[in-house]
Amino acid sequence: MKELLVDPKNQLQSSDTSGSIAWSTDDVFAKVMGKERKGRIRGVGFSLTPSGQSSKTALMDNEIQSSQARDNEVAQLKASLATMEEKLVGYDEMKEKVSQFEEMEQRMARMFQQMQQFSTQCNQDAPLIEQSPALPKSSAASHQPKSL
Repeated sequence: MKELLVDPKNQLQSSDTSGSIAWSTDDVFAKVMGKERKGRIRGVGFSLTPSGQSSKTALMDNEIQSSQARDNEVAQLKASLATMEEKLVGYDEMKEKVSQFEEMEQRMARMFQQMQQFSTQCNQDAPLIEQSPALPKSSAASHQPKSL
């Protein structure tokens, strides 16, 4: 294999730089190990075969793990959605209370304005009371003896 690798024409010409293995039927490994045999995966040992149970089991395990991961993510998203719905209900309640508060504020402003108008009217009427003629004294006051 070392002798074949020294020759530049046996160098692998691949533009793939992702780190994956580029398999070729005429690469140095294929020249040294020979042709691929049916039912075997070259270079991974004796345990794995394309139709073997171990590869199917590995696929099933991966599917189970990814299914569990999806289930966990769905559960987290549902919990997050429930929390957001609770916050939304709280927001709606707060919005209603703010609306009630604004209504009360408007009523208080109108009452304050009415009080100011009433106060202004009372102040305008007060001089009239002071200018009015003296009220007649009661007859009892005229029957009292004069001072001695």
